[in-house]
Amino acid sequence: MAHSRLLLSSGLQMHVVQLPAVGEARGTVLCLHGFPDTWFGWRHQMPAFSQRGWHVVVPDLRGYGETEVPKESPAQYQMKELCEDLLGLLEALLLRRVVVLGHDWGGSLAWTFALQFPQRVTAVGAVCTPFFPNNPAKNPWHSMREKPGRFDYQMWFQNAEAEAELSEDPEYTVKCIIRGTGEKEASTFNEAFASPTERGGLLKGLPPKELCPRSEILSEEELRYYAAQFRRSGFFGGLSWYRNVERNWQWMRSTAGQKIQQAAFILTAGRDPTLRASMVDSLKMKDWVPRLRHVHIEDAGHWVLQEAPKEATTLICEWLDHLPSESATMARL
Repeated sequence: MAHSRLLLSSGLQMHVVQLPAVGEARGTVLCLHGFPDTWFGWRHQMPAFSQRGWHVVVPDLRGYGETEVPKESPAQYQMKELCEDLLGLLEALLLRRVVVLGHDWGGSLAWTFALQFPQRVTAVGAVCTPFFPNNPAKNPWHSMREKPGRFDYQMWFQNAEAEAELSEDPEYTVKCIIRGTGEKEASTFNEAFASPTERGGLLKGLPPKELCPRSEILSEEELRYYAAQFRRSGFFGGLSWYRNVERNWQWMRSTAGQKIQQAAFILTAGRDPTLRASMVDSLKMKDWVPRLRHVHIEDAGHWVLQEAPKEATTLICEWLDHLPSESATMARL
């Protein structure tokens, strides 16, 4: 894996990890991570994509890992800025068009980028995150504040106290959040996201550090890597992604009513307590994304890429295998 730091046209210094295509090149796959994560969340899938002829590009997104963390304002993390980062990344790597895959917030960014810049995206896919069509008549931030429900954690993330809580001990934070669902403590940790505002903290009520077991989906070395990355970056950047719901809605109003016309994919997980598989139907995704392929892993949760890496990788690769190859002249600037 080749690591590099690029100065983007957006002005951001971005850390990027790449793998070259093996054999006949089919195009480029751009993989986007979520919260709290880094490029490392795609580590299990990257070699398989490469072996199937895909050039793999996985950045630390704005505010994460070894990428720059702007701290002037949460507004620096709205979707408009994040899409400009992706445009700058493609420009820096001389890429005309890519397949975009995203997990969690990376999935939301992938859908948005495909809708806003369709000429740069040949196909788009997400893990866990459905496509939320923009309703220009309904401010989602107002709706969420009135009835946060299982998204209450996003209310807590608006507070400065959330940053202080998560930053106090990054290793403990990662141990509490990045977890599998087949472990005996799974329900305890899942419930942490249900009512942090009432409890006064996301980690309040969870086992203390000395009694908090490392999840089986992370080795000790992997846990230390994650902890080091969040000691470096802190949590201001990642939390700021949650602080732009209204700004993002306003920017996306220009695309209201538009459909995602590219070949598309979503992998849902049966044990994801927040981004539930049923949302694909309740949001009428197939109406908005006509070429959608929906696959599902029942016995895994939100961190399905790490909890069920072989099964998830196989399902994504099967979809990638059916995409048309891009010629070198078409895929590059």
